[in-house]
Amino acid sequence: MVAELSNNKLTASANALTAFNPQIWRGEMQETFFKESTALGIASVDLRAELSVGDTLHQPYASYARVQTYTKGTDITIRDVSASDDYITVSTAKVASFYVDDLDKVQNKYDAAANFAKGAMQQLNNVVDQAVIGAGVTYAGTEISGASIGETAGGIVLTEANVAKVFTASTRALDTKKRTNGPRFCMIGPRIKETIVNAVSGRETGFGETVSDNGVVANRFGFRLILSNNLPFTAVFDMDTILVDTDTVTINGVTFTADADGAAIGAGHFSIQNSADLCNAQLASAINDDATPGVDTYIALSAENRQLIEEAGIVAVTDIGANTLTITGYGDIVVSTSNSVSAVWSSVYQYALAGVDGSVALITQVAPMVYFRDAEVRLGKFVHPWMLYGVGVFERMKNNLVKIKIDASAWV
Repeated sequence: MVAELSNNKLTASANALTAFNPQIWRGEMQETFFKESTALGIASVDLRAELSVGDTLHQPYASYARVQTYTKGTDITIRDVSASDDYITVSTAKVASFYVDDLDKVQNKYDAAANFAKGAMQQLNNVVDQAVIGAGVTYAGTEISGASIGETAGGIVLTEANVAKVFTASTRALDTKKRTNGPRFCMIGPRIKETIVNAVSGRETGFGETVSDNGVVANRFGFRLILSNNLPFTAVFDMDTILVDTDTVTINGVTFTADADGAAIGAGHFSIQNSADLCNAQLASAINDDATPGVDTYIALSAENRQLIEEAGIVAVTDIGANTLTITGYGDIVVSTSNSVSAVWSSVYQYALAGVDGSVALITQVAPMVYFRDAEVRLGKFVHPWMLYGVGVFERMKNNLVKIKIDASAWV
């Protein structure tokens, strides 16, 4: 350090030594967090061996016999019998491809191909998880709603006081439909789990403090409770009047902002156009990212916000003429709006799924795997994580499943 004596005081000159400071790169990349797939534990996955070739697996079912009283010396009425065909088609192929150049492979500190492939595989597993739970809810033979537990019709406003009734009603539905054998499960979301934990607080310890590898948090109410971030969700955005500049719509923590017609600017902003229907259509495109971004349409979301939309499987569909936009997705999704035209969210529901193990059939002809392909005129490889599967519920298995309609309109 250089020092000068001035007026009998020692003063120091400013040093410029930052060029000596190293920049340190950690040995590992940041961890990327994905939803954990837990639905495989409830699905029937043994059908893959029966569909080594072809694309459709049939499993017919027979009509019921009819019992009658026999009177001595009289003819018996012969009843017709029949068989009905039922099948699941394997036709869903998903891919999450990317390219890695050999120069990057040589010079990068991190293994790009391995890291991106790992993330892609988790994304593919998440898609299958959503498909299994979604099929169970779609084809469930029974719906438990507010009326099922002696409350207001519609979605169940879940509370600590009524949460046990949800499970006793589900038990009744399965017992009534003669589904008395086999292990029972219930896929629950974080908010349902929270309600159950609060309901049993002080009466039981160790509930849900840890989550097992297959998502099980407890055995209670006669069900194996499995925590899932992929419960089906749906909501309707009712907009009779066109939004105005600066109005916002928020979905799963992602905010979409209305801008004046033809003046969209900023990530997540969209042009309101000149009618409610067209405004809805532009909002849907911003959510789905299915048009060309620009000032007349919408500005693409940031990468982090796009991940929040796509990982939750959120898709928007407009009803032209009805001025509505319906979103579907998976998880504990919260929707809200801040607008000046009284546009509102309605029919906001999440669906838990209860039933007997193995009731949803999952056929994975190609389990999530990775292909590497040479790029002919480049120094590098195309990486193709992909899978091929089909999922469904055979007719006689539908009454093994119960969907539980939860009112999610007050979630924040």
